[in-house]
Amino acid sequence: MTPFIFIVESSLPLPARIVLAATALSTSSISTALVGWAGASYVVDLRRLSPAENGNIEGIEMTTLTLTLKRLVTRVYDADFLVETKRPFAKWELVQSVLLPPPTEDAVMTVKGGPPGEEETIAETFNAAGKIVGRWIVKWENDGAGTCRGIGKVVRYFNVHEELL
Repeated sequence: MTPFIFIVESSLPLPARIVLAATALSTSSISTALVGWAGASYVVDLRRLSPAENGNIEGIEMTTLTLTLKRLVTRVYDADFLVETKRPFAKWELVQSVLLPPPTEDAVMTVKGGPPGEEETIAETFNAAGKIVGRWIVKWENDGAGTCRGIGKVVRYFNVHEELL
Protein backbone atom coordinates (compact mmCIF):
# COMPACT_ATOMS: atom_id res chain seq x y z
CA MET A 1 0.00 0.00 0.00
CA THR A 2 2.83 2.39 0.84
CA PRO A 3 4.19 2.69 -2.75
CA PHE A 4 0.72 3.66 -3.98
CA ILE A 5 0.67 6.61 -1.58
CA PHE A 6 3.56 8.09 -3.57
CA ILE A 7 2.51 6.92 -7.06
CA VAL A 8 -1.15 7.96 -7.15
CA GLU A 9 -1.73 11.65 -7.85
CA SER A 10 -3.23 13.48 -4.95
CA SER A 11 -3.50 16.95 -3.47
CA LEU A 12 -1.61 15.77 -0.35
CA PRO A 13 1.76 17.47 0.07
CA LEU A 14 4.89 15.27 0.24
CA PRO A 15 5.35 15.57 4.04
CA ALA A 16 1.76 14.37 4.57
CA ARG A 17 2.37 11.41 2.25
CA ILE A 18 5.52 10.50 4.20
CA VAL A 19 3.62 10.60 7.50
CA LEU A 20 0.83 8.47 6.01
CA ALA A 21 3.35 5.92 4.67
CA ALA A 22 5.21 5.79 8.01
CA THR A 23 1.91 5.23 9.84
CA ALA A 24 0.98 2.37 7.50
CA LEU A 25 4.40 0.72 7.84
CA SER A 26 4.54 1.07 11.63
CA THR A 27 1.00 -0.28 12.07
CA SER A 28 1.85 -3.29 9.93
CA SER A 29 5.12 -3.90 11.79
CA ILE A 30 3.54 -3.62 15.22
CA SER A 31 0.68 -5.96 14.37
CA THR A 32 3.10 -8.53 12.92
CA ALA A 33 5.25 -8.33 16.06
CA LEU A 34 2.18 -8.84 18.27
CA VAL A 35 1.09 -11.88 16.26
CA GLY A 36 4.62 -13.28 16.55
CA TRP A 37 4.74 -12.66 20.32
CA ALA A 38 1.30 -14.17 20.96
CA GLY A 39 1.75 -17.15 18.64
CA ALA A 40 5.34 -18.08 19.50
CA SER A 41 4.34 -20.03 22.61
CA TYR A 42 1.57 -22.06 20.92
CA VAL A 43 2.38 -25.78 21.08
CA VAL A 44 1.45 -27.67 17.91
CA ASP A 45 2.71 -31.07 19.06
CA LEU A 46 3.22 -32.55 22.52
CA ARG A 47 5.00 -35.80 23.27
CA ARG A 48 5.70 -37.36 26.64
CA LEU A 49 9.21 -38.66 27.23
CA SER A 50 8.95 -41.92 29.12
CA PRO A 51 11.29 -42.55 32.06
CA ALA A 52 12.91 -45.37 30.06
CA GLU A 53 14.06 -42.98 27.30
CA ASN A 54 14.80 -40.02 29.60
CA GLY A 55 17.04 -41.19 32.44
CA ASN A 56 14.25 -42.50 34.74
CA ILE A 57 12.49 -39.11 34.86
CA GLU A 58 9.27 -38.22 33.04
CA GLY A 59 9.83 -35.42 30.54
CA ILE A 60 7.94 -33.59 27.82
CA GLU A 61 8.79 -32.63 24.25
CA MET A 62 6.88 -29.67 22.79
CA THR A 63 6.93 -28.34 19.23
CA THR A 64 6.31 -24.65 18.58
CA LEU A 65 6.60 -22.55 15.42
CA THR A 66 8.45 -19.33 14.69
CA LEU A 67 6.84 -16.39 12.87
CA THR A 68 8.22 -17.85 9.63
CA LEU A 69 6.63 -21.24 10.53
CA LYS A 70 9.92 -23.01 11.25
CA ARG A 71 9.71 -25.76 13.84
CA LEU A 72 11.33 -25.42 17.24
CA VAL A 73 11.32 -28.49 19.47
CA THR A 74 11.84 -27.94 23.19
CA ARG A 75 12.69 -30.99 25.24
CA VAL A 76 12.00 -30.53 28.96
CA TYR A 77 13.91 -33.33 30.66
CA ASP A 78 12.00 -33.04 33.95
CA ALA A 79 8.31 -32.08 33.84
CA ASP A 80 8.50 -30.82 37.45
CA PHE A 81 10.35 -27.74 36.13
CA LEU A 82 7.23 -26.62 34.22
CA VAL A 83 4.81 -24.44 36.20
CA GLU A 84 1.64 -22.46 35.52
CA THR A 85 2.33 -18.94 34.24
CA LYS A 86 0.59 -15.59 34.46
CA ARG A 87 1.89 -14.50 31.05
CA PRO A 88 -0.88 -13.91 28.50
CA PHE A 89 -1.16 -16.49 25.71
CA ALA A 90 0.75 -19.12 27.69
CA LYS A 91 -0.18 -21.93 30.07
CA TRP A 92 3.23 -23.16 31.27
CA GLU A 93 6.68 -21.70 31.72
CA LEU A 94 10.08 -23.04 32.68
CA VAL A 95 10.77 -22.09 36.31
CA GLN A 96 13.09 -19.20 37.15
CA SER A 97 14.03 -20.68 40.52
CA VAL A 98 13.32 -23.97 42.27
CA LEU A 99 13.35 -25.15 45.87
CA LEU A 100 13.25 -28.90 46.43
CA PRO A 101 11.75 -30.27 49.66
CA PRO A 102 14.07 -31.62 52.38
CA PRO A 103 14.90 -35.36 52.20
CA THR A 104 12.65 -36.07 55.19
CA GLU A 105 9.56 -34.88 53.24
CA ASP A 106 10.11 -36.25 49.73
CA ALA A 107 13.15 -38.41 49.02
CA VAL A 108 12.30 -38.77 45.30
CA MET A 109 12.30 -34.99 44.70
CA THR A 110 15.49 -34.48 46.71
CA VAL A 111 17.40 -36.86 44.42
CA LYS A 112 16.65 -34.49 41.50
CA GLY A 113 18.83 -31.77 43.04
CA GLY A 114 22.56 -31.56 42.62
CA PRO A 115 25.45 -30.55 44.87
CA PRO A 116 25.97 -26.80 45.40
CA GLY A 117 27.63 -25.13 42.43
CA GLU A 118 26.71 -27.86 39.94
CA GLU A 119 24.86 -26.85 36.76
CA GLU A 120 22.32 -29.08 35.08
CA THR A 121 20.42 -28.72 31.80
CA ILE A 122 16.66 -28.74 32.40
CA ALA A 123 15.50 -28.11 28.83
CA GLU A 124 16.91 -27.73 25.34
CA THR A 125 15.43 -26.12 22.24
CA PHE A 126 16.29 -27.58 18.82
CA ASN A 127 15.70 -26.05 15.40
CA ALA A 128 14.25 -27.97 12.42
CA ALA A 129 17.71 -29.35 11.55
CA GLY A 130 18.09 -30.81 15.06
CA LYS A 131 20.75 -28.30 16.14
CA ILE A 132 20.56 -26.99 19.72
CA VAL A 133 19.68 -23.28 19.68
CA GLY A 134 19.10 -22.77 23.40
CA ARG A 135 19.34 -24.34 26.86
CA TRP A 136 17.61 -23.71 30.20
CA ILE A 137 20.10 -24.45 32.97
CA VAL A 138 19.74 -24.68 36.75
CA LYS A 139 22.64 -23.89 39.07
CA TRP A 140 22.17 -25.69 42.38
CA GLU A 141 22.74 -23.91 45.65
CA ASN A 142 22.46 -25.10 49.27
CA ASP A 143 19.41 -26.96 50.65
CA GLY A 144 17.95 -27.97 47.27
CA ALA A 145 17.57 -24.42 45.95
CA GLY A 146 18.39 -23.67 42.34
CA THR A 147 18.47 -20.62 40.08
CA CYS A 148 17.74 -21.03 36.38
CA ARG A 149 18.97 -19.10 33.37
CA GLY A 150 18.75 -19.38 29.62
CA ILE A 151 21.60 -19.72 27.16
CA GLY A 152 20.84 -19.01 23.51
CA LYS A 153 17.27 -18.89 22.23
CA VAL A 154 15.41 -21.28 24.48
CA VAL A 155 11.60 -21.36 24.29
CA ARG A 156 10.47 -20.70 27.86
CA TYR A 157 6.67 -20.17 27.56
CA PHE A 158 4.18 -22.71 26.22
CA ASN A 159 0.51 -22.39 25.31
CA VAL A 160 -0.78 -25.96 25.35
CA HIS A 161 -4.29 -26.62 24.00
CA GLU A 162 -6.48 -28.94 26.07
CA GLU A 163 -6.67 -31.49 23.22
CA LEU A 164 -2.94 -32.14 23.46
CA LEU A 165 -3.01 -33.02 27.16
